[in-house]
Amino acid sequence: MQLVHYLSTTPNFGDDLNRDIWPALAPGLFADAGDGRGFVGIGTIIGMPDVPDMRLEVFSSGAGYDALAAWRGRDVVYHCVRGPVSARLCGLDPALALTDGAILAPLVPGLPDAAGGGASGGGGIAVVPHFQTLAGGGWAEACAAAGMRLVDPRQNPHAVISALAGADLVLTESLHGAILADSYGVPWRAFATSRNFGLAKWIDWTASVGLPMELTALPPPTAEPWLRFGKRAEPFGLAQSYGLEDAEREFAGRVAPAIASGSSGLKGAAKWLAHSALRAAPPLQAALGLGVGRTATALADLARQGPMLSASSLRRELTARMAERLAQVERSCLIPA
Repeated sequence: MQLVHYLSTTPNFGDDLNRDIWPALAPGLFADAGDGRGFVGIGTIIGMPDVPDMRLEVFSSGAGYDALAAWRGRDVVYHCVRGPVSARLCGLDPALALTDGAILAPLVPGLPDAAGGGASGGGGIAVVPHFQTLAGGGWAEACAAAGMRLVDPRQNPHAVISALAGADLVLTESLHGAILADSYGVPWRAFATSRNFGLAKWIDWTASVGLPMELTALPPPTAEPWLRFGKRAEPFGLAQSYGLEDAEREFAGRVAPAIASGSSGLKGAAKWLAHSALRAAPPLQAALGLGVGRTATALADLARQGPMLSASSLRRELTARMAERLAQVERSCLIPA
């Protein structure tokens, strides 16, 4: 099969993890990349446009970013999906809702293992902003001021996972920051700095591991995330809870058709205004009360909130079920047609 996952000009360890997990744990699936089949793995990529014209074998992927109609009429086999939101949106049997495939990372040779049933600890508090949020700058300074360690999700998966597995607590805006922390038994808390936060995919995954979805809005060190993506409506510092209805509502709003008339012109004007505002960012940030110190204080407050962590027994069960399902897919796909 051919490995299908999201490819970006900016590295992102959650997407890049596909290249580490699947060929290592199921090498037989990828022995013939030209057999006309694609293995759709980790990521919010169900319905992703521009996927090669081939039979798609979906394994632990999620819905949430793209209109599902994009795959209508395609030859798609769903072996399992990330969680109940994805199963519901795709009209699948609820039994196909398993969890995110990154839970298998501790089984991959060369990546940290989960010996002892949890993390090694001693690494302090790790902070994982979304990879696009980091472009705004100021995060290294804010983390240093808070006495925490910045983990850059644009690094390679081994470096990121090693940092997460050795932490005592992970504060993360990156979904896979939470998934990998949880997979290694490290407590975590979710935060968002702008509207560039996929709530549906978070609810999908947290439900799959038996956790409520709680999110805390934090002020970014600079105004750039707000200028690019918009400011969230929630008050800073207050944990908000969300459920399956919120996931479906966000998904419907995200994939609703854009107004065709004049849309490109409006987008161009908005982009020009954003760049103009960025040139005036320092006085704007001062007016908004943003800065490294405010973000550092918000991170310290977030670290005092009750941490999230799935039950170890459920993690073991999900890991075993996913490993066995992957082995079944490998066996079935190696049988000659």
